[in-house]
Amino acid sequence: MMPEIKSFCASGLHLVPIPPINGKPTKAPIIKGWNKPRSTKNPGGYSVIAGDFTNCEGFNFGLFHSASNTLALDLDELEQAKVVFQDTANIDLTDWLNAPERFEIKSPKLNRGKLVFKLPAGADTSTMGAKQFKQDGKVIFELRSGNCQDVIYGQHPDGGNYQIIGNPAAIPEIPAILLDMLQHWDSWRLCFDSTLGIEPEPPKIVPRAPQQGDQLHGKRDPIQEFNQSYSVQSILITNGYMPVGSDRFIRPGSESKAPGAIIMRNCSDGIERVYSHGGDILNDDFAHDAFDCFRLLEHAGNWAKALDWNAEITRHNQRLYMAEQTSGQRKENTSFPLVPAPELTAKPVKIEWLLENILEQGSLNLLFGEPGAGKSLFALDWAFCIAAGLDWRYSKTKQTDVVIIAGEGFSGMTRRLKALEVKYEMTAPANLLISQCPADFLDKQNIKWLADSIEATCPNPGLVVIDTLHRNMNGDENSSQDIGKFISNIDRLLKPLGAAVLIVHHSGHGDKQRSRGSSSIRAAMDGEFSATKNGSDIILTCHKAKDFEAFKPIQFKLKPTNLGWLDENGAPLTSVYLEYKSEGLPVRNRRKLSTRDESILTSLGRAIAEYGVNPTTEIITEFGGFSDLLDGLKKVAHIEHWRNAVYPLLDADSPSAKQKAFKRARDKLFELGKVANWNDYWWISP
Repeated sequence: MMPEIKSFCASGLHLVPIPPINGKPTKAPIIKGWNKPRSTKNPGGYSVIAGDFTNCEGFNFGLFHSASNTLALDLDELEQAKVVFQDTANIDLTDWLNAPERFEIKSPKLNRGKLVFKLPAGADTSTMGAKQFKQDGKVIFELRSGNCQDVIYGQHPDGGNYQIIGNPAAIPEIPAILLDMLQHWDSWRLCFDSTLGIEPEPPKIVPRAPQQGDQLHGKRDPIQEFNQSYSVQSILITNGYMPVGSDRFIRPGSESKAPGAIIMRNCSDGIERVYSHGGDILNDDFAHDAFDCFRLLEHAGNWAKALDWNAEITRHNQRLYMAEQTSGQRKENTSFPLVPAPELTAKPVKIEWLLENILEQGSLNLLFGEPGAGKSLFALDWAFCIAAGLDWRYSKTKQTDVVIIAGEGFSGMTRRLKALEVKYEMTAPANLLISQCPADFLDKQNIKWLADSIEATCPNPGLVVIDTLHRNMNGDENSSQDIGKFISNIDRLLKPLGAAVLIVHHSGHGDKQRSRGSSSIRAAMDGEFSATKNGSDIILTCHKAKDFEAFKPIQFKLKPTNLGWLDENGAPLTSVYLEYKSEGLPVRNRRKLSTRDESILTSLGRAIAEYGVNPTTEIITEFGGFSDLLDGLKKVAHIEHWRNAVYPLLDADSPSAKQKAFKRARDKLFELGKVANWNDYWWISP
């Protein structure tokens, strides 16, 4: 028995026997069950008993990490690994490789290194495995634990013996930074990539928002002067970022110690910026200069507050602007044009449709609904079809550019867009543009920037969707004054673009048939629509059509679809889109059922159970929903059978009184969506 094997086993290390292949040593176990405990049924398994290896002459032996509770830092490309550790974690691997207490498996190959550490007691190694960092397909280093083994004794396949440095009974505990890398590998890997210049794509530079009086002669630039006065590093440290390594920072509140924020000093314009891989506000695919870090971290992204960082600069620019206004260099057109009535009646007015019979070009519209009623699904579907020039249901569209000011649900919108690609069997149109943050429609300057951005980006803006009113308004939706400012900024700044505006809003808390907030919202609209739930269906209703006849309510159902994507666990990602079902009735205000109404509804179930027949093809085609019912209710009953079941429950004196009571109850149940009928056949709604 080799003394080294006895020493390893006596130190509590579990070994895997690795027989040679065709007389040549190998690093990979070939015996089935090597990663299971040794037993009479599994003689090739790992063991901590030296006597189990008496007949293993010429074998290599691997250290099985899961049972030994160990981890190997395998440095395949030592010099590059040194650069990565120094830059991301401020660790000099040379110190680790020269530490007298180290436990090292020394390979006969050059530019290699392998250090072994003990994991904390009770560490879950079942899902750890091998964590590899590669560049151009070449492994730089690995963290090997769990269901992995590393040759600890024997010969390298390319020649030479493995050498052990250190005491197997005193393997050092894993450094905290290495354990953090193991537990938060995905966060660290992005940092490693950036060290060696591995980026999925170069970060974009945040576009500069237009400022009032940009063209004024003598104007001081508050952004430029801020960047000259403050460094990116100083802003990050002020806001709780911790510097690590070379130009790297750990965001405040980070669960890992991965320095995901990296200062970039080689930007083409000479301005230093920071790019973040972490879960902070700076992680938005843009590189940020010192001013932008200040704007995002200290003013929640508010441009106006950030630009006012220096009162002297602000006063200087305001004096220049006021001087220009009073000198007449920038006079606004204050005329109030009046048109003679005969000019208006000289020829018929033709409605210019953006979405036929629904949205007029240049109109102002509101689409409201309770949570989960599909209001944003309608808005996104309309936007997709208008941008692509597709018919929506039977309505033609005028193809234009479309902008969605998204205030919430960005990840959900990505999945819904993908679902629409599935529905229409095409890639989402490139002229459908979506904001990365909400706007504040009470801030005139903010909406001026929005209008300027739309005008610069969209050659033909036809529709602007504001989703939702609440998330794009820093005010009180119950205040007629705030709503007045909201509408005024749309009229003054967005309407001149020629685009229609669709505002997505929530329904009232007590009444789902009206929008939430001030009544002045509805008064300002050219068109008003609602999306309401009716069982498993959704009803689209037009409540206001200023210059055209309102369409009849339309019934839709949600169509689940597989997106062809997988989540991090390998499970399919899904979403939904709207599928037309039929003309539908508007949802009535819900009334509570009386005890008698409940009894009459129950009697229909009894009539179906006793006398029910299968629904005709016509009924199934027209209504559907029978698959959602329990087996015993997937039938319909004739009204006579239902009437006969109900009459004994009624205490009316005469047959005519019973007939009237039954009709009242039946009509109420129908209006509430509890029952449905076709040609004297009735059934319980799904």
